[in-house]
Amino acid sequence: MQPSLVVFENFSIIAFLRICLIYRSRNFKVVYFVTTKFSEKYLIPALKKLRCEVSQLKFNMIDIRDNRGELIRLRIFRKDLFELQTAIVGSDLYKTLKHKSWLQDRVTPYIEKGIVDEGIMNPESASRILFLIQVVHWHKEQEIKHPNLSTLFIIKKRPWFFAYKDYAENYGIQLLEAKTWLDKKYNLSIFFKKCTTLYIFLRNIKYFQSFTNKKNNLPKLYLEGRGDVDMENNGYHSDFFWLLNSNFKTKNLLYQVFLKSERRELEAYGINTTSGYAPSITYRNLDFIENLQITRSGMHRQESRQLKSMLVTYNAMRKFWISFFRHNNVKVYMFWHRFNNTHIAISDAIKNVGGVSVYWPISFDGSGSIEIRSDTDILFSFSHFSMSLEQKINSRFLYGIITGYPRDYASSLLRGEAQDLRQKMQNSGAKKIIFVIDENSIDDSRWHTGHALQRENYSYIIDKVLTTSWLGVIFKPKAAKTLRSRLNGISEMLAEAENTGRCHIYEDSNRFTTSAPPILAALSSDVCIHAHLSAGTAALECALEGIPTLLIDREGTPNSKLQELPKGKVVFDNWPTAIESVMENFNTPGGIPGFGDWSSIIDDLDPFRDGKAAYRMGEYLSWIIKGFEQGLAREIVMYNAAERYKKEWGEDKVYLQHPPKI
Repeated sequence: MQPSLVVFENFSIIAFLRICLIYRSRNFKVVYFVTTKFSEKYLIPALKKLRCEVSQLKFNMIDIRDNRGELIRLRIFRKDLFELQTAIVGSDLYKTLKHKSWLQDRVTPYIEKGIVDEGIMNPESASRILFLIQVVHWHKEQEIKHPNLSTLFIIKKRPWFFAYKDYAENYGIQLLEAKTWLDKKYNLSIFFKKCTTLYIFLRNIKYFQSFTNKKNNLPKLYLEGRGDVDMENNGYHSDFFWLLNSNFKTKNLLYQVFLKSERRELEAYGINTTSGYAPSITYRNLDFIENLQITRSGMHRQESRQLKSMLVTYNAMRKFWISFFRHNNVKVYMFWHRFNNTHIAISDAIKNVGGVSVYWPISFDGSGSIEIRSDTDILFSFSHFSMSLEQKINSRFLYGIITGYPRDYASSLLRGEAQDLRQKMQNSGAKKIIFVIDENSIDDSRWHTGHALQRENYSYIIDKVLTTSWLGVIFKPKAAKTLRSRLNGISEMLAEAENTGRCHIYEDSNRFTTSAPPILAALSSDVCIHAHLSAGTAALECALEGIPTLLIDREGTPNSKLQELPKGKVVFDNWPTAIESVMENFNTPGGIPGFGDWSSIIDDLDPFRDGKAAYRMGEYLSWIIKGFEQGLAREIVMYNAAERYKKEWGEDKVYLQHPPKI
């Protein structure tokens, strides 16, 4: 049947003529999106003269939702990618290519996560093509208002096409692959990664700096930092919060620096620093696992190339990190970034040198997501709920350790500063103060919820402050460096609000994010509002302190744990109703009962709430290091630490998923 609607992932004249040849007609509407060659933009008007309508598909991510109101971008990572991965891994094609060498260490989890890795911003990712299929489906239903319209979607040739084809057919869309030229970058990348010495040399060029580390021979913990280099225990964001609040020794810590000022500050505290350099000789003389390969490599070209690339990348990374860990005598690799499969290869590298990998949580997840699935030796977690979520998404670990919310120590250090700001705003007439929590955004609203959604976090409340002489507001942007440019259009309103003395913005930043923690602003406020229920970490930080905290669910996250909180008292659908309820609460003597109250689920989110989570993390890590200082094997080190933690904090605070044999 000839399609009525034809959609191109990447429009080209050649691809268009091919479709015309296949269907021997141009009697259909053609829509292209994402990209088209610059030169071919000028040929599109010529096609219109031939009575063939060619136009770009217009859409915004925030509009693409399912029938439950859930943002498709979120659902893809919560549900669709799990199903896609299951379909691929369970297929005869995957089983045909799978080799027995993958059964060693973490190779299979590395590959299976890699198949569905990366976010929607990456044009090659699985999530991007699933999202675009959903966009085409949305376009038929919402814009054309003809859900049964025969539709052809032409996409770039990619591995596991059969799985995407089946997915698209569920939405009445026929997929067709567009032929592409061989990827020269792929071949060059494979060449460099196969030559390990050359790969390490080229990687070292990126990280080499002209300084010699002041190293010692002690076992070390290598901390994968987030750019929050602050050695003052003042409650502000710091990669070293667990060290500053425990007995962990600075001489056992190694940290990668990017600025000379960072190096000077850390070495003054006795912390070992590194540029990231690793000599290529130290991975040698190691009994590597069996050579990784695929079965029937000459068949199924796209899939074979993808799997080969992942296997070569895995080996190259593993060898580099073995060199790095050996060179610096690292025995503990502590990471936070688990949104791709890189940490899996590095976890195998630390195992190869007799060490352990440790995941430290930076965010609260209210529902499962395939991108947070991890594979590590030790997994720190906030609570029993968080641990059950890890098990639900099949995260792999040997020991799961419940610590509580890691930054719960900060409030006692920040009260004085917070009260100073509150007093200052009260002097300008503020009797009630609201703290507003936002998220980051990017320019292209097709691949992100966009600047417009973030501007709402400022415009509604600023307007209320300007019309209410006794109301104040505090903003702590997630990404303050770009805030003013992203608020284009309401900057004059913001400046007017600041001039009243009843509006304050925390804008000092570390390498990537704002340095002030959410709790600092919360302690100055009467009510906190997190405008993104889908990202509730900052809200949790405020609620754990007992401050009334509201959530606005504009993205649509029906499966989140936070949806168990009372509607109309904690959870709201939009800014106008949230502000209306806040004002009603302020005008009600004694406040509305239960307003902003999280007590119904707070035990599920943190079983401790004693301000000692950072201490527990740091002490656990110090026990691990001490075990290595005593020359114990990694299995014994992990077992001893877990047993000690059970005795001090309770049997139920340690989960044993795949404990090693002692």
